[in-house]
Amino acid sequence: MFISPRISRSRLKDFCESHIARLLANNPGGIFTTILTAITDAYNAYFGHLASEATNVAVQKGKTAGMAESRMVLEKLISKDEKLFDFKYGLGSPTYLEFIPRGLTEYNDADIATFGTITLRLKGVIATHAADFDTDFIDEYNQKQQIFVDNRAAQNLLFGKVAGERSDIATSKAVVCNQLTYNLLTIAREYIGHEDKCDVFFDQSILNAAFKETESKVTSDLNPMKTENIFDNTAGPDTKYKSSVHGDGAAAYIGFAKNATDAITVDTGKTIDERSAPVYTAAELGYTSDKIYLNITSASGITISYTVERV
Repeated sequence: MFISPRISRSRLKDFCESHIARLLANNPGGIFTTILTAITDAYNAYFGHLASEATNVAVQKGKTAGMAESRMVLEKLISKDEKLFDFKYGLGSPTYLEFIPRGLTEYNDADIATFGTITLRLKGVIATHAADFDTDFIDEYNQKQQIFVDNRAAQNLLFGKVAGERSDIATSKAVVCNQLTYNLLTIAREYIGHEDKCDVFFDQSILNAAFKETESKVTSDLNPMKTENIFDNTAGPDTKYKSSVHGDGAAAYIGFAKNATDAITVDTGKTIDERSAPVYTAAELGYTSDKIYLNITSASGITISYTVERV
């Protein structure tokens, strides 16, 4: 139950901290030292990875802003240089088209990867016709193009680090949840017939609050090609759900299934990726009287984060 996507990171953190404190205060003769050490180690690993991800995401945002700014500077320079190409070679001439083969819109409308490719192409053309330009002109373009390349490389590096941290998070979360389950069973075995002891070691109000707050919105992590059940309490086919996934290259399939463990595919559900946050009715997602489990299946080779909200 602890691995449920309906228990948020912050709720799980509070629950673990409370459990560790209660174990420390109720460890007669050291009988629970082993499970206390195990849950403490698991807690430190999981929330250490969370801290690393938060740091990397913040830095990634800074790198993304730097990359966007360097692209804007380079676009302005290309627009200015185009006027010189027109003056030297004539608009539409064969030589002009070596520099600007598809107009300035090719540069302004290109996606990031294509922009890097075509600005490198322009760098090569300028080098080929270097005799027609002064050194300052060539140096200025080369410098600004390299700044863009460096910013893009730095951004990609952070994308990889964030993806790696998300993978570590999903792995270490499972360790925490499995250890909590083991602790629960260990304590129950020690106090057979005394169910009231559960409250001594676990603050169930935190879990109750977690399930209450996720009655309409769930945010969680999902390992590659894995499936999670999000909701099983849809009111009817007209209920609407908004869904989104997060992570560079993140994608997933979402839809209703007969069982909480059934994987969703491109044929049985809807595809969502990091570029969209679509809203679908339950009927559009496949809801029927015998398909009541809203499941999500990762379609990515990386660990992703997702949010699904009843709207």
